Amino acid sequence: MSRRDLWREGEVRIISVTPVSRGVLRPFLLTVTTLALIVEGASRFLYVHRFEELLMVVFVLPLTAVTLTRTWRWRSHKIHITNERIIIEGGVLRHQRSAVEMRDVFATRVDQRVTERLSRRGFVYLETLGAAMPIGLVRHPAALCRLIDAERNAVDSQSDPFDTVYTYEDADASPYEVLPDEWQRRRYE
Repeated sequence: MSRRDLWREGEVRIISVTPVSRGVLRPFLLTVTTLALIVEGASRFLYVHRFEELLMVVFVLPLTAVTLTRTWRWRSHKIHITNERIIIEGGVLRHQRSAVEMRDVFATRVDQRVTERLSRRGFVYLETLGAAMPIGLVRHPAALCRLIDAERNAVDSQSDPFDTVYTYEDADASPYEVLPDEWQRRRYE
């Protein structure tokens, strides 16, 4: 399914966000450290220099593969905020997509630890009638919540204004209508 199929007719994308990377930094640092140790060891020790290529294949190649797959998985997840709904999509081999209508969201919430607050990251949750739906760990979660709330309120403001007066118009009398007794008496007289 292409990106064009993602949006409805008349739907406008406000912002697309990639969640914070999780599980990418440690394999990357381990790969770089292992590579540096093998290169440094090859310059100092003859035995390591003799098997340098084999050590690269055995130790560095698997760590590089783990780092690349985790980066690919991280970059495949997106959060799209439109004027009508919030779409969360992602997945490498099995691509999944879930969407929440903006009118179904009645509140947004941010959960942050102290370290997340210092690094300006946090988990954003959408409160719906069913349950709280987690969006994920994002940068600047309060700004994302304000953006979602602004769009949610914009959808609500398109409804009728509060000073609208509704009137009742009586439909025509039905032939099955029950008439009062005095009307029935006049009919038989």
